[in-house]
Amino acid sequence: MALRLMGLGWFVASCILIGVLGGVWLDTWMNVSPLFTLLGAILGSVIAFYGLYKMIGPIVEQTNKNTNDR
Repeated sequence: MALRLMGLGWFVASCILIGVLGGVWLDTWMNVSPLFTLLGAILGSVIAFYGLYKMIGPIVEQTNKNTNDR
């Protein structure tokens, strides 16, 4: 379980980083300065936290189940 939780930080960081780098690339390609970088950061953050929510759900359920079984 500890390794799973450590992987969550990498997941969040990589989603945001990919969004920002994709935005920077689009800004350079289309010659519009901060627009796509900001949109990429926002989209990356939304995807990261949605994925985080989906990945943490089973861990919380398992913890609640183990607590209720005692």
